[in-house]
Parts: sequence; C-alpha cells; structure tokens
Amino acid sequence: MKTTQQGFTLIELMIVVAIIGILAAVALPAYQDYTNKAKASEVVLAASGMRTCVTELVQSNGFVNLDSCADSFKPTKYATALSVGATTGIISATGSIVGASDIVVTLSPSGESTNNIPEWVCSSDNDKWMPGSCRG
Repeated sequence: MKTTQQGFTLIELMIVVAIIGILAAVALPAYQDYTNKAKASEVVLAASGMRTCVTELVQSNGFVNLDSCADSFKPTKYATALSVGATTGIISATGSIVGASDIVVTLSPSGESTNNIPEWVCSSDNDKWMPGSCRG
C-alpha cells in the first residue's frame, strides 16, 4: 500500500512563517512613514490655506495687519496651531504627528515688493515627512 503526503511538513511551515516575518519587518516602518507623511500634508495644507488671505491683504493694503488671517484658522487633529507675522506675512503652522508639536511648517513670502508676493518658499524643521516642494 502506498501512502501519499497530506499537508505541509513542519519545516515548510517554518519557512513560510519566517518569510512573512521578514516582509512584515520591512513593510511596517515603511507604512508608518507613509502615514506620517499623510498627516504632515494636513499641516502643509493648513499653512497653504492662509497664503490666499495674506496675498489678498498685501495686494490691498501692503504689509500691514496680516496677523488677522490667522483668526479664521480652526485646529484639526494634526494641525494644532497657526500664526501669521503681522508685517512679514510669514505663516507658521505647528502640527502634532507622533508627539506634541513635533513639526513646524513655515511659508515665507519671497521676492515681495510693496503690494505683491510673486513666490512663497516652504520650509520645515522635519524634512523626513515633508513633500518635495517643502524640503530643505
């Protein structure tokens, strides 16, 4: 009488478990970075929302009373605070991604004249989670 193998051997199961463990060890940190980048984009978006207000006020009145733009900011889960420089127009958004206030995004007017802001420069204290346009 001939017997046929039914199921997997112990060594085959151990190999499969080891492969899954290695894949999980690589994938989990990559996934955490991906979710942190998504959370950081909410902070960048909060700062970007103030650019329109600052630009409109500068075109109308020049670089005065720009801090009133921050009055309309509503804190979110990840974008916790926002400020606008009254005479500089520099927008700073603070976010809590992993810990409290662990990221600050700054948008600065560049090449400005009396009543014009032709360009905004984005910078952050945490380049790891920032989009490419906001690094460095």
